[in-house]
Amino acid sequence: MAKLSLYGENENQKKTTRSVLAHVLDQTLRMLHPYMPFITEEIWQQLPHKGDSITIAAWPQVNPNYHDEQASEQMENIMAIIRAVRNIRAEVNTPMSKQVSMYVKTIDQSLATNLEKHRLYLERFCNTSELVITPTVEAPEQSMTAVITGAEIFLPLEGLIDIEKEIARLEKELQKWKDEVVLVQKKLSNQGFVDKAPEKVVEAERKKEVEYLEKRTMVEERLNELKQQ
Repeated sequence: MAKLSLYGENENQKKTTRSVLAHVLDQTLRMLHPYMPFITEEIWQQLPHKGDSITIAAWPQVNPNYHDEQASEQMENIMAIIRAVRNIRAEVNTPMSKQVSMYVKTIDQSLATNLEKHRLYLERFCNTSELVITPTVEAPEQSMTAVITGAEIFLPLEGLIDIEKEIARLEKELQKWKDEVVLVQKKLSNQGFVDKAPEKVVEAERKKEVEYLEKRTMVEERLNELKQQ
């Protein structure tokens, strides 16, 4: 993803991206140094640095200012969509070099706004000829479907999709989400777990329950649509 900025026209973005990449590599090399001393030293010497050797460089410290929960969630959504699209392409043998239309139906406008903000990543890494992002998308006929947290993705692949196979695939996915719901609800119904586990852990399980229920519902609805075609 950094390549988009590095090879773009915006010089400020290029400079920022180079700085971030150099910092991440610097910190990574410091942690690897005890295990790979000679290689890390050689690479570190080629980076902008202070000091004579990585051997005496300070150990990386956690910087809370670098943690952005919202940015992490936004990027996770982008990566989830890219993975889903590439998996769909692989299933129907549609190469990444072939452009496809892509429709993203979001649960709410806030997610649609976020995806629009990062539209360039989706267009580049999904190789789209058309990209529509809105809560009001209607599933095109003969389209492959994927679900991520908060959204459904449709790729119209007329002539490449076998409806019966797509129904079978979605039925397997539906069973997966049903099983996940059962597991997480079983855990949350265990009062011992809820009382003794750290609040952060319990909250994470509750968040999973909401996400799994949402995905189960979306797959069920898409299956019903396909079965009615």
